[in-house]
Amino acid sequence: MASGFTETWPIYGSTAKVPTEVRVLYDDHFIYVGARMRHIAGQGPVIRRIHRRDQDSASDWFTVYIDSLHDRRTAFSFGVNAANVQSDSVFFSDTNSDRSWDGVWESEVSVNADGWTAEIKIPLALLRIKPSEGPQTWGINFSRNDQGSIRQSSSWQVPPRGENAFVSRFPDLTGIEGIRPQPRREFIPYLSAQRKFETAQNFDDRKAEGRAGLDAHWGLSTQSQLDLTVRPDFGQVEVDQAVLNLSTVETFFPEKRAFFLEGAEIFNTVGGQLFYSRRIGKAAPLLDLGIGETLTDQPLVTDITAAAKYTTKIDGINLGVLGASVEPAHATIRDDTGSVRKREVSPLTNYGVARLQKSLDDSGSYLGGFTSYAHEAGLSGRDALVGALDGSLRSKDRSQTLAFALVHSEAGPLDSKEAGWYGYLSGVKTWSNGWRVGVQTFNAGRSFNPNDLGYFSDSDNKRIFWSASRQWDQTWGSLRNWQVYTEQGYDTDQAGQKVHHHIYANGRTDFTNFWSVWAGLGHNFQIQDNRELRTFSQPHRQYLERPGNTFANAGFDTAGNKPWYVRLEVNREWFAGGPSTNTDLFQNIKLGSRMELQLQTSLVRDEGEVRWLETLHTDPVKGYGGTPVVGLRRLSEFNQTLRLAYAFSPRLTVQLFSQWLAVAWAFRDLQAYLNDHQLQPTTTTDAAAFSYRLWNVNLITRWEFRPGSTAYLVYTHGATTDALINDHASLSPRSDLSQLRHLPSDDAVQIKFSWLFR
Repeated sequence: MASGFTETWPIYGSTAKVPTEVRVLYDDHFIYVGARMRHIAGQGPVIRRIHRRDQDSASDWFTVYIDSLHDRRTAFSFGVNAANVQSDSVFFSDTNSDRSWDGVWESEVSVNADGWTAEIKIPLALLRIKPSEGPQTWGINFSRNDQGSIRQSSSWQVPPRGENAFVSRFPDLTGIEGIRPQPRREFIPYLSAQRKFETAQNFDDRKAEGRAGLDAHWGLSTQSQLDLTVRPDFGQVEVDQAVLNLSTVETFFPEKRAFFLEGAEIFNTVGGQLFYSRRIGKAAPLLDLGIGETLTDQPLVTDITAAAKYTTKIDGINLGVLGASVEPAHATIRDDTGSVRKREVSPLTNYGVARLQKSLDDSGSYLGGFTSYAHEAGLSGRDALVGALDGSLRSKDRSQTLAFALVHSEAGPLDSKEAGWYGYLSGVKTWSNGWRVGVQTFNAGRSFNPNDLGYFSDSDNKRIFWSASRQWDQTWGSLRNWQVYTEQGYDTDQAGQKVHHHIYANGRTDFTNFWSVWAGLGHNFQIQDNRELRTFSQPHRQYLERPGNTFANAGFDTAGNKPWYVRLEVNREWFAGGPSTNTDLFQNIKLGSRMELQLQTSLVRDEGEVRWLETLHTDPVKGYGGTPVVGLRRLSEFNQTLRLAYAFSPRLTVQLFSQWLAVAWAFRDLQAYLNDHQLQPTTTTDAAAFSYRLWNVNLITRWEFRPGSTAYLVYTHGATTDALINDHASLSPRSDLSQLRHLPSDDAVQIKFSWLFR
């Protein structure tokens, strides 16, 4: 029996205020965990909130963590709240976790006046297990989260404050023998039907479509698994939140497709995301039309024909191999003679990824290798190859970590590929008194480009960055859990120009009523901006000189277990042309045990940042050159998202998502680039004022009619316009929304069924 839990919050390392008892049993095919979460006088009732699976909530939770390979680096977690809502995740590299993993397991809960009880039944086929005839030893841990009048988080085993550890400190679970786990064998075919009945496109794509696909998990042994998918889609997930990106850094979107989420932790690398699975099946590029041509059909995304993934964990070795093929995408056009033909907008593309890790000791140290390959077919095809060595070395007491990566890329058209290098090194040291110091440095060559299958935005950059923080696990009056933090970053490009330099410090404290408040102050020093003028492809970059400026932020949040939770943060930055202010307000309103409303409101007002407007007289052959033009940009942005969820039960939920985005921006005091230190006044004959308005709605009904088998009913609505322009970059929210409601929109309904066969 496990008891004697230790608090992890609010007072780290203290004895838990409420008693917990846990017992573990097993048979040939399952492991059973039973937990009794007792309440004490004054603790109040058990908090039970019903919602969809894997959603955070201010409920009472119990979670079990299992390191079935006993490798001290990886583990599965299975959590259940007092309303029997399940949540699961996978842990890797000792302290990192990925909540996107989903398994099919069973749980039951019961509540009485003395507290509540959870029973969890986990198929051994879900776990990775060493084949052994004799007794096995696993790692195991438990945690409990209480949201009543006594709020606390506690665990059975809590690493000391001076350690950067989690899985490697799990207590041993001994005496496991005679088990006969079966390899995981699951087939999940799906059928879907979609009817688009309104369109905002400049061609008529209103039609009905059917689609079928398959996901499969085929366990080759208790340590190895083959995952397969045929034509996966996004049909059952919430739409990506829209972002108007005026910067030179690509927007990052999280993965949501089940095939790519399964085992994703194996492909993580030190120092950067070399495998960004959203590249596979990405949005189809827009077609450039010739004179007299009109578009009659355009695919929105490229379709994955099939993909396969093999993962195994044997004797401290983790291996993952993934391959995928994306079929060509074609648009349909009509010329001025009336002839209709198809034109390729995206070629046949094949992808391959391989990842190998070797554990070095029980503290979580490892060495690893990574390689990826992407190939676009056709005469104008493209190849991209990335190879990497990485590792993490940790001291025996887990207080020090040294991580490194060395990466080589080779990418481009088949006859003119460019090669580049990237090196990364970081170190972290923690102390038992709450101090933590980190140092990071990297060097990325100008031609380094892993983005055919990765996500990296810092090529042509050399960085040194350090941070220091201190945590006090004490209470002083109404204050507790004080934190201070400071950092400094300094970047140059490969030509030696200083392109970034900042220093920042902040402080935070919690209150005994569970509110928190924080504030920070920083300064950006004068630099030569090598990105704003969009001269990446030129032999010699052009720089925009930026003077130093000061920035600050402050915010607070309220107690998370109350019916109305609020988090407010204000960021302000001062420029010569005027300040920029970004205000974010998040509200979580619990309308009952089954209904929850989330509102996130963002308001941005920029008065006078110097930003790129256009480049004049670009060489049409080379695709670069010309004279960049900048100006003082005034920008107003209002972004309102709403999520309303109702749960009939943990298996039957309805969620409404709505986003309203309104942006207006205009330039004044235009100047043309003369040299890296001088601009001269200019004018433009093109527009200097712009706007973007968007309204998206996504309604998802999810019914898990049996474990692992699910039906979805999805409605989507989307309308956009860029016609609401004014020279003052002002917004009129009421009239803007009214006009969006009457614009042409994309409206569709989709039904999807997936069945689990085992």
